[in-house]
Amino acid sequence: MSRWTFHRTLHFRIALLFLALLSVVFLTYSWWIEYSMNQALWLPGEEEWYDNRREAEAESLAVHMTPLFADSTATASALAAYGQAVRGFDAEVALIGPDGLVLHTTMPDSLSRVLVYVSPTLLDSMTAEDWDFESYPYPAAIDAYENRINGVVPIFADGDSTAAPDAWLVSSFRPLNISMEEIEHDERTRNLRGAAAILLSSFLGGLVILTWVSRRIRALSRDLAAFRDGDFEHRARGRAADEIGALERSFNSMADRLTGVIGRLRQSEDYRRQLTANISHDLRTPMASLRGYVETLTLRGQDLTDAERERHLRTITSNLDNLEGLIERLFELTRLESGQAEYRREAFSLEELAADVLGRLDPQARAAGVTLTLDAEAGLPLIFADPLRIGQVLQNLADNAIKFNRPGGEVRVSLRGAAAGVGIEVGDTGIGIGNEDLPHVFERFYTVDKSRGGNTGSGLGLAIAHQIVTGHGAALTVESRVGGGTTFRFELPAAALD
Repeated sequence: MSRWTFHRTLHFRIALLFLALLSVVFLTYSWWIEYSMNQALWLPGEEEWYDNRREAEAESLAVHMTPLFADSTATASALAAYGQAVRGFDAEVALIGPDGLVLHTTMPDSLSRVLVYVSPTLLDSMTAEDWDFESYPYPAAIDAYENRINGVVPIFADGDSTAAPDAWLVSSFRPLNISMEEIEHDERTRNLRGAAAILLSSFLGGLVILTWVSRRIRALSRDLAAFRDGDFEHRARGRAADEIGALERSFNSMADRLTGVIGRLRQSEDYRRQLTANISHDLRTPMASLRGYVETLTLRGQDLTDAERERHLRTITSNLDNLEGLIERLFELTRLESGQAEYRREAFSLEELAADVLGRLDPQARAAGVTLTLDAEAGLPLIFADPLRIGQVLQNLADNAIKFNRPGGEVRVSLRGAAAGVGIEVGDTGIGIGNEDLPHVFERFYTVDKSRGGNTGSGLGLAIAHQIVTGHGAALTVESRVGGGTTFRFELPAAALD
């Protein structure tokens, strides 16, 4: 569990969910037991009578019976009449005299058969407001009458409440006649229902948990199937912190790597096809020229003069040199475009590199009647790049500027400080490029002669320069107008100071 804490694991979540479901079942079962027991204990209207009306009716009955106390028959009739109203509530109201003996009840002679004596002192204590009728005065005998008393109202025949009561109006509930067989049967029933509820809740809880887990697994399975069927951009959600979330993130990481490998394989295949097409495209002309001169030497060699044979051989050698250079540039461009070329970056002086490049091109510029100029701002910083590749860029751009310039024209390499490091411009005073051709100048095999007034070129030099500058994280841009020359620009980063 090194990458996540225990409370975020799937084990903990499943256990917590199962505990929550069991808790819900337990609480529901407890409520049902309580509800069913209450339903069994109370008859219709009985609970409302005990809670709301019993005390008030007892006091009202005591008031009604006080003037009748001297008439035993009237007192008995009053209790019997009230007994009819509460006969269905398992309740009994008795009139107990000052000697603790039962005088009359709502159910005549019901107490006289089982009850001999009730302590007047206890009855007098029960009239106090702080008496707790839920207590048991005689805990040794739970079913004793005194333990079943739930209300005592004193009766004063002469109206003097300061004297000792003449009697007590006592209300009580009758004992429940339940056999042990019934109690055991009810207990077995509750146990069986509890076990059934636990088994059912366990089944439902397991079903809910497995549904939740399998839903996430099915979603991951659909993600895998989508990737397998070719949707290489499809990814799993991977937002959860548990084991399935970790599996989803692992799948996403694997998919990213596979997509990269597939992309590189496709790119390599595309470059292979492009290389084959490019070689076929650009080698056709020199090969045809070679074939023509070789066939001429083969068929008419004896008829040619020594000077003609030498000119033909020089032409063949020139075509071979051109063919060799073209093949080398094709492979170079293919390596750059496929990302297989390596850049060996180091700190160096761009001014010195530009001067060296222009020095190598000076003989070519003189032959074409073009002036080469290096305009470098003072105090330029060292740049951090591949000097060999940047030299190749400068040479390709300057070579193009010389090749497609006018006699008496100029090629100017300007170096200026920039926000990122050093800005480079390679401009010429040549014939320029038309607006319709500018978007295509960095394409391989761009038809140079179409935009350069008949001059020829392989169309690879600018493509190579563009790839090298892009590989350094910069952008090679071009500005040109017909008859006004062309300027190429890019920037390179300064080397970090130690």
